[in-house]
Amino acid sequence: MAVKKTKKTKDESAAPTKAEAKETAPKKTAKAKAPAPKAPAAEPAPTTPAPAPAEPAASTKPAKSAAPKKSGAPKKAAAPAIKLSASQGELLKKVGGAAEAGYSVEKKIEQRSIESLLEKKLIKKGAKDKATGTVRYHISSAGKKHIS
Repeated sequence: MAVKKTKKTKDESAAPTKAEAKETAPKKTAKAKAPAPKAPAAEPAPTTPAPAPAEPAASTKPAKSAAPKKSGAPKKAAAPAIKLSASQGELLKKVGGAAEAGYSVEKKIEQRSIESLLEKKLIKKGAKDKATGTVRYHISSAGKKHIS
């Protein structure tokens, strides 16, 4: 069913336009967040001066300011320890022992453990060996930390 459009004047329009809405809408007050607790306000000095406390031996360190230190980004929690099975641990040591040449997978069974170590980023893939066409694997810095 088609709706016939009729021209309405500005006064007859039921809904105000965006520009009109901005002008006529009541101002929204921003919700103020509770301010961070500041140091307690300095109390007025008493009429009689209080005796200053005697300082112990003069220290060589300068006085620290009362303002709290701003710390950078919040520290991350330590990553959970990576758990390896016995066979994965042995394989990681083999890869670490291969040094510069890299470790080549000899058995198909080892490939599954290699994939698991790759996911945990304890080893990394190297270039293919041109003679055999197999990929060489090297130990990562995280893997070196795990072995020691």
